[in-house]
Amino acid sequence: MSITPLTPISSSIVNLFPDVSADVKGGLDTSGSFADVLTASFENAEAADKADKYTALELLSGQTDDMSGLLLDAQKAEISLNLAIQIRNKVVDAYNDIIKMQV
Repeated sequence: MSITPLTPISSSIVNLFPDVSADVKGGLDTSGSFADVLTASFENAEAADKADKYTALELLSGQTDDMSGLLLDAQKAEISLNLAIQIRNKVVDAYNDIIKMQV
């Protein structure tokens, strides 16, 4: 099955995201401090978003016809973003609990 692109997109647009796969394969490193884990979570969400955009650009430019890959990358990006949001919410809740403590 071949999908023709809606509009011709220059291949230079797709080159805006050189080797996104290396960022996505990195994963989370939970062996560091809390700040490292929090930073890694946000970086993982950003890498998944880049992979999603890269796959969408490839599909729109006609370089690939892998619709399932696009949907998987979109789900990965959504899950990574939800994880980062939940971690942020937990940090804000913990901060508010600490502020409410009486010394």
